[in-house]
Amino acid sequence: MKNSKFILALLFALANFFTLDAQDNKPTFQEFLAQFPKASLPYTFNVEELKGQLETRSAAKAARLNWEFYQYLPELERSASYSNMPVCPEPVAAFETKDYTAVLYNIARGFSLGTKTYSISVFNKQCEYLGTHFVAGVNPETLTVATISETLTAKVNEYKVTWKNNYRKNGQINNKVTGLTLVETATVELISAGNPDQMDWASNDFNSGGDIVKNK
Repeated sequence: MKNSKFILALLFALANFFTLDAQDNKPTFQEFLAQFPKASLPYTFNVEELKGQLETRSAAKAARLNWEFYQYLPELERSASYSNMPVCPEPVAAFETKDYTAVLYNIARGFSLGTKTYSISVFNKQCEYLGTHFVAGVNPETLTVATISETLTAKVNEYKVTWKNNYRKNGQINNKVTGLTLVETATVELISAGNPDQMDWASNDFNSGGDIVKNK
């Protein structure tokens, strides 16, 4: 009986030890920010660079955010439900303004080459999470770019991608992008709650939040 109590006490002590150790090893917000290269505002995505990635399907390996930092990006779980591919965020840039801190990253689903989905998450100076927005990206059908201002407002342009040969039938090999047609523009207030994935900005649910103004 005494041995049983001793073993239970020992197991309880070990459990507490590992719990406290895990808490002590929890990364700080500053350690999280250190994973992102510092960048200045305004920040503009390059149309030709994104188009080139789509055509070449570059396999260049990018640094990916370690899982222990995912806790600072609460929308990742929601983003993962948007697709059955695993989410592996790639740090791109960190921005500082007088009142806010923002981090830009590529969602990086699975092993898809050439496609990009850039989201930006914003925090106040108390390190409190405010929201996440999709701001740029490219896939075989759509290319989206944005300019992010010093006030964390994004001017976003979405283009339809036209290929020399039908992409669905011929794929990327020996194929080429021959045109980009502007289909939609929007102004996104990044300090408001948002959605980390590309979507129809005209949807009633999204516009009801007042954080996006669709430009016709």
